[in-house]
Parts: sequence; C-alpha cells; structure tokens
Amino acid sequence: MNWLDVILLCLAGFGFVKGLFDGVIKQVVSLIALVIAIFCCAQVADWLRGYILALGWFPDYGVTVLSYLFGFMLIIGVLKLTGDLLSKLVGVTPLGILNHLLGGLFGFMFMMFFLSLTINVLEYIDRGSVLIPREQKVESRFYGSVKQIVPTIFPSNLFSLEE
Repeated sequence: MNWLDVILLCLAGFGFVKGLFDGVIKQVVSLIALVIAIFCCAQVADWLRGYILALGWFPDYGVTVLSYLFGFMLIIGVLKLTGDLLSKLVGVTPLGILNHLLGGLFGFMFMMFFLSLTINVLEYIDRGSVLIPREQKVESRFYGSVKQIVPTIFPSNLFSLEE
C-alpha cells in the first residue's frame, strides 16, 4: 500500500462517516445528483463552452475543461438545492439506526463515484503522469479498481462533445 491507497481509503472512510451522520435521505439525493450530473454534463458543457469562449479570458484548450467543471458544478448545485427544499417540505425525520447505516453505505458509494470521476478527469488532464507518477499508479492496490467504476457503469462516449 502506498500513499495513493492511503488517500483513497481515507476519503472513502470519510464518505462512509459523513453518510452515517447525514442519513440515507441526504445521501440518496447526493448520489442521484452525481449520476445525473455525469450523464448530463456533456450537454451542459457544450452549452457553457460558447459562453466561456465569448468571454475571451481562457485559451481554447482550457475552455473544454472549464466548461465541464462549471457544468458539473451547476447540475450538482441545482439538484442539491432541489433535494434540500424537498427534504424540508416533506419534513423527513430520522428513521433510526437503519437510516444512518444506509446513509453510511450510500455515503461510501457516493465517495467512490466521486473519486472515480476525479481520477478519470485527472487521467484526461495529466496524460504524462506528472501529478501522480505512473509507478505510484501501478503499485497502488485500489487506484485501478476505483478508476474503473465510472467507465464500467457509464458509456465510453460520455465525456465527448459533439461539434
């Protein structure tokens, strides 16, 4: 186990503990928001790309990454606000130990999806393995498995812009 595994395990543990405290309702809304953001990110990024290019502040190669980042954050933000509003309207009360245990499970799943997405974006940006050395990736026990979560579940052309 190297430093990369320790970081991945700590973040996965953090997701589990956060889920234990939040409960299943908030975690399910977070997980649904993440999945919808991944599926719809390309369409929103394509729409945002024109606006970011019109500003003229960023070079063309940086606009694609920025449009995906802003699109992802926009979708997550809108869905999280909707989920919080729905939670307050319904007035959900904690359902006891089951709510928190299921929240821990969903928190862990959410963190694993997020880590996989982050690793895939880093692989796209850092093709020369400058940020994370190639030998660290090869020696890591969990890096390859976590990296494959998003590509296994979602289609391979998910992150391509149609122009």
